[in-house]
Amino acid sequence: MLRAIIVDDEELSLKRMKGLLMESGEVDDCHVFMNPLEAYEFIKMNPIDIIFLDINMPGINGMRFANLVFDLHASIHVVFVTGYDHYAVQAFEKDALDYLMKPVSAERLSKTWGKIRKGQKVSSTTPSIESFTTPKMVKVSPHPHVMLTDREMRILRLVTEGLTNKEIGTQMNITAETVKSHMKNMYRKLDVNSRIQAIQRATELKILG
Repeated sequence: MLRAIIVDDEELSLKRMKGLLMESGEVDDCHVFMNPLEAYEFIKMNPIDIIFLDINMPGINGMRFANLVFDLHASIHVVFVTGYDHYAVQAFEKDALDYLMKPVSAERLSKTWGKIRKGQKVSSTTPSIESFTTPKMVKVSPHPHVMLTDREMRILRLVTEGLTNKEIGTQMNITAETVKSHMKNMYRKLDVNSRIQAIQRATELKILG
């Protein structure tokens, strides 16, 4: 069962979404917030599996809030919920799990649970510039099921050197946001949720040699 929070500045949307989540049978703990800053403080102090996040909110929008969430815990699933479809590409760039259009239906929500079970991302249906090239995959021995791309391997090495996302981006000539996205994927593959754990896991698997 999942621990979820909903962040939306519309009370009716909050109530409807919470009802859908609790009726789905996938969530056993759900908290709602109309204030993103209050939600952020809650996330800092409590374990969360998934966030259903409105994009259009006063003060701080959902895209910016997602960045803050990923900085805290890269393993948290973020699902954007909005009444506008023109944010889909941005949602992919944030490495969102899914992108739901209001009003959300139980049938559509069931696909989100399926993505969690399959480990899929919104990128499976949303193209990006990088999707037109196939990165070389690196098998990690003696654990062949753990596979990192060349770029992820390089980022991992720079992480072990203590570089920040900005510094890594500068060295690799990519944005800090792109670094965050790659790190989130790397965390998922290594089954960790922090830099320290990633380094420890890499050492255990003898990835860096």
